[in-house]
Amino acid sequence: MKSESGFVSVVIPARDSASTIHEQLDALSRQSYTGNWEVIVADNGSQDGTRDIVNDWMGRLPNLRLVDAAAARGANHARNAGSQSSRGELLLFCDADDIADVNWVGAMAEALGHHDMVGGCIERKTLNDEVALAARPLKTFDGLLDSFGFLPYTPFANAGMHRDVWQRMGGFDESYRYGSTDVEFFWRGQLAGASMGYAPTAIMHYRLRSDLAGIAHQAYCYGRSHPQLFKTYRSDGMPRSDLRQAGREWGWIVTHLPWLVGEKPRQATWLYRSATRWGRLVGSARRGVLYL
Repeated sequence: MKSESGFVSVVIPARDSASTIHEQLDALSRQSYTGNWEVIVADNGSQDGTRDIVNDWMGRLPNLRLVDAAAARGANHARNAGSQSSRGELLLFCDADDIADVNWVGAMAEALGHHDMVGGCIERKTLNDEVALAARPLKTFDGLLDSFGFLPYTPFANAGMHRDVWQRMGGFDESYRYGSTDVEFFWRGQLAGASMGYAPTAIMHYRLRSDLAGIAHQAYCYGRSHPQLFKTYRSDGMPRSDLRQAGREWGWIVTHLPWLVGEKPRQATWLYRSATRWGRLVGSARRGVLYL
């Protein structure tokens, strides 16, 4: 679809998001932004009531559209499908289980007047309990993320870019189905010459997993994607994992095994850290690289 100058498209990949997507759509309906914009929900094969909820919001949220993105599994496929059908010169991305601040769209659009790609502020206290925060403790930072000692990136839960960047990059890499989807794209963009900026007033209230099984599964998938990143970007300068640090982490996992029968916050901490490292082991074997 041909883009419109100055138009903003918010793309939300969704799969079985009936329990939360109404909160995100409600937040987007309250945006202070007065320019031309739309919201696209790219449904990745939901089996619950996600589509019905989106359809119910059609009259309350102007320019809301539902796109069928069920041809392939994965958030990146949904993001590509939503972006392909969008009208925006500027593409913004958020998730179906988070809640956008009232000034989010405007702050992201303003930041994209200065950068090719941007990330906003991830706020994690509002929507999360002590179990979720124990698994992924709050970190003190004010800016983009850099978890791998290479290039900065931003989560797709709060991200934006010019449409021409997405097009020049050939879209999002759908071989990254779960984990490092955001890291891969923003690294690829920067290596191709796109500028990366931060929008501190573009706040997204971010929801973490709070059930133990979900915490472990997510951490495992994240860890499994890290060797894939390394295989793709080691020639561009992504450093190897620190084997001494990996050894210390496995030592912590072994010595803190009793936490599994303790209080839920301790269980969550142990599960997240151990599942991440186990995922790295499995990913290393699958990709034929060593990234522990």
